[in-house]
Amino acid sequence: MLARTLLALALAQADTTAHAPPPSETLRYKFDAASELDDFDAIAGSWTISTGNLWCTSKGAREELRWRRDLSAAGSASVKLVGAGRVALALSTGKADSPQELLVRLDRGEQRIAVECGGKVLLERPFEPPASGPIALAVDWTLDHVLVRVGDDEPLRADRPACDAPFARLALLSMKSQPRFDDLVVVRETPAPRPETAPGEGPPPLGEDQRIAIERASKRIEAGDLDAAFELVAKSLPPAATGNDGAPAPLPEPVVVILERLGTLKPALKAKPPLKERVAAATVAAKDGSATLVLPLRSGWSATAPEIRRIDGPVFTLKCDAPKLEVEVYRYDQKLKYWFGRDPKIVYSTGGGGPTLGRARADDEKDQHPQSTLTRPFEKSKVELGGPTYEYELAWPDPEDPGRTRALRELFTLHRGDTWRVTIAGSPLDLDLARDDVEWLLSGFELAKD
Repeated sequence: MLARTLLALALAQADTTAHAPPPSETLRYKFDAASELDDFDAIAGSWTISTGNLWCTSKGAREELRWRRDLSAAGSASVKLVGAGRVALALSTGKADSPQELLVRLDRGEQRIAVECGGKVLLERPFEPPASGPIALAVDWTLDHVLVRVGDDEPLRADRPACDAPFARLALLSMKSQPRFDDLVVVRETPAPRPETAPGEGPPPLGEDQRIAIERASKRIEAGDLDAAFELVAKSLPPAATGNDGAPAPLPEPVVVILERLGTLKPALKAKPPLKERVAAATVAAKDGSATLVLPLRSGWSATAPEIRRIDGPVFTLKCDAPKLEVEVYRYDQKLKYWFGRDPKIVYSTGGGGPTLGRARADDEKDQHPQSTLTRPFEKSKVELGGPTYEYELAWPDPEDPGRTRALRELFTLHRGDTWRVTIAGSPLDLDLARDDVEWLLSGFELAKD
């Protein structure tokens, strides 16, 4: 008897566990602090928080404030319309190949609620608005239908048109009115915790808070506020940690990309955490101490500093697996003579320095590659490698694969009597994909001052 009872209890518990709803989280916005707008992106129109409400201060046909966080396959959202207005809650799949959008429209003046999808009206009903005070609008959704409720009315069901993608984005819309919103509440399934990345397995995945910080930081960069952008990204990162080799723990690649961009645009930021530790770990010095460079922070880059047996030769060689690039830093002795081309021309760099030797090298490379084209003529560069710098770019059909193209970018500068050359070689596509990495590399290249 006891065994049967225990078995029945165990089966009942297993059945309850199997049908238990997934854990959920509730996110609330009272709209009483300007910082709450950090979770939203104004796609169209002007939006602000004032006197405890969210205001749409513009009056376009469709003003949109999009929630930056992700929705789950099943969830709910509710908001209060304060005063008059024509508004909507917009739910969209967020995918380019299935851009289904469902609108739950509420018009206080016409006293109607409607559900529309793809220009088709799925549901339309009148409702009795309160004489004064806010109107509560709530939407529950699953993959195949939505439930809509106005105030204390019974919920109304609208079936979604056939679609295999769950809703991913939520937005508040204002339509030819200037409404005020209050008490937005979004309920969604609790996002799965980020998996821990074992040493050597690559960077961790991007967290939701980090993604939002990157979106906000990108807008700060566009506005020219680099310090604010850097602070946003830095605050989204966990406390500094190091691996078994003492190197800083890896960061998600989108974080690394924006940190590199900020460090390139404003080199002073490289002296602040989290860039400070990573710059120190990625710094490579020449064997004779004549130069240093900072490797790009993205994975895939490697560098060697060859033994220097004479002053004329390579100082650094670098490689990247994806995009596939090769970089060489080479030093010429100004006291030597150089000859280039099939019909050798002797170039005396004395007195001309970097530009004279660089122009001769550009002519030689063009002569060496049939059907080559100068995609950037030899001219003064915006980059400065310790002094005035000149560069050119060259492209030519790949002799091993005529359907592909090879490219070469070379920069030259004169420093303490020697000409320095930086060569970046790969396909035009790879050069373009690695442009941020290359700019970071060039901005962190330093020649010895002593």
